[in-house]
Amino acid sequence: MKDARFLTAASREEAFRVMFETHYTRVVRYAESVLGDATAAEDVASEVFKIAWQKFDPQDPFGLPWLIRTAMNRSHDVVRSRYRRSAAVAVLSHTREDDAESALGDLERLAVHEAMQKLAPKDRQVLELTYWTQLSAGEIAQVLKMREAAVWTRLHRARSRMRELLVDEGAEVR
Repeated sequence: MKDARFLTAASREEAFRVMFETHYTRVVRYAESVLGDATAAEDVASEVFKIAWQKFDPQDPFGLPWLIRTAMNRSHDVVRSRYRRSAAVAVLSHTREDDAESALGDLERLAVHEAMQKLAPKDRQVLELTYWTQLSAGEIAQVLKMREAAVWTRLHRARSRMRELLVDEGAEVR
């Protein structure tokens, strides 16, 4: 998807700067929704824009869906790395790892987080892209390489399942 703001920029650097300023916050917000860690999310966003810079062509600039797809891939790499590391530490120390989020004290946020973890990965993904990243159904369709109608169907099912999980846990659904 071409954006006229990028095409009218005077130079490659200027076009990239405009793209960066336009999309950086949403890329960070998406990564943070997946990782739950603002610092790691900023690291992922930095990697995404580093990759974007290496491949950037001002005549065919990347749109937000490409950036989010790249952030999705990098975020999942970080999650896999964390899992491997924590599993190794748990095996080496022979102790169960405590849940760091239990110290939050915000029961609703914890209930939502737990319910999100119980969702199928595809359902969790469409909810994250919709609510945390605030992508439109059309943008989500581009990111996930599927039809917009399929996005709406998946979103409806994910919301229904989320409601069920929150009710089952006794959390108030608003």
